[in-house]
Amino acid sequence: KATSRSKSSSTGKRTSGMSQADDDDLTFITEPETGIRTLRKESILPYLASILLLGASVLVFLVYRSYAWPLFLALLMYVGFDPINRRICVWSGGRRNLAALATIAIVLLCIIVPSTLLISYLIEEVYDLVLSIRDSLTSQRILFTLQNYPLIMDMITSRPFFWVDLHAAVQDLAGEYGQYLDTDRIGSWVGSIFTVAKDSLTVTLSFLFNVLFGLIILFFLFRDGPTFYVFMRNALPFPPQITDRFASRMRSLISTVLKGNVFISILQGLAVGIGLTVCGINNAVVYGVIASVFSLIPVVGTMIVWLPAAAYLGIVEGSWGLALFLAIYCLAMYLLLENIVKPKLMDRKLGMHPLLLFFAILGGLTEFGFTGVILGPLFVTLFMTIWSIYHIWESSPAQRELPQKN
Repeated sequence: KATSRSKSSSTGKRTSGMSQADDDDLTFITEPETGIRTLRKESILPYLASILLLGASVLVFLVYRSYAWPLFLALLMYVGFDPINRRICVWSGGRRNLAALATIAIVLLCIIVPSTLLISYLIEEVYDLVLSIRDSLTSQRILFTLQNYPLIMDMITSRPFFWVDLHAAVQDLAGEYGQYLDTDRIGSWVGSIFTVAKDSLTVTLSFLFNVLFGLIILFFLFRDGPTFYVFMRNALPFPPQITDRFASRMRSLISTVLKGNVFISILQGLAVGIGLTVCGINNAVVYGVIASVFSLIPVVGTMIVWLPAAAYLGIVEGSWGLALFLAIYCLAMYLLLENIVKPKLMDRKLGMHPLLLFFAILGGLTEFGFTGVILGPLFVTLFMTIWSIYHIWESSPAQRELPQKN
């Protein structure tokens, strides 16, 4: 037995040595005259091709970098409306151009047109809000309220000790308060408002540009989406079943993130708007939209809207009952939607722990702005999916199959 073991061991060593020598012969070539070993041209070509591919990828990224945001919007719309596009394509007898145009029209009716009407309504509401603030400044009630807050009076006036004799001068101040205001500070505020207006115009033009190109990209995705997918599946170095499972997983992921973040944020803003309307706060639509935006920020949430409103009801209006009702109602709705409804929509389908989801949203907001609410969980789940594919790829051929998601 010892002899047979030694023979098998020596045979294995000779075999491994021969295979190593064969690999060296395939990789290196020995010059007959000098005896110098150099790399074969055939072994250099894969590395050279990889370097060229990497350089070409960088150049392609630089070319299409300006269209990254429209492409991202188009992909989100494509995932959300592709089932409708498929049904229209079947009803139209396979006419992809007609189906794509009809789906684009549905996107415009469902998203673009309502968003435009909402923005125009918000502009009118903001204008009314500015007028109401101006009327409040000209009334005596705001002056009687501000006399209890000397720091605020120091901020809006040029006299640092104006609040000391406010009780005696409140009647004169109601008609001639303009002479006490700090004109330099007001001028700086006007300049800041002008800068904000200019930036808003730039953002509006950029938004229109992104929407236009996003719709163009979306049309070609609806029309040629299956062709693009087949091309990408053939180009990737993975078996078709793994690529199909991965694409299905990413589609489900994007749909889940959209439902969990966008839908819940709309509900948060709607809840705050209803609460403000019940309590008699004007311009509730404006505050509701602001609340829906800030609800995407973890921890802070809609508190940045309803807490000042509750303070206004209690301190200025003297309605502490309404203030307490608004605070309890908005806090309860925020906790309900954020901690019960949202996890049911996202945590289970994403396969991600709530703590990881929290930091994914927070980190996405830090790195990408408000789009990070979607990009943060998307990138983290993308990493987890690729990691699972890596383990499947490294496993035995019999086990190279993606696990089913419940």
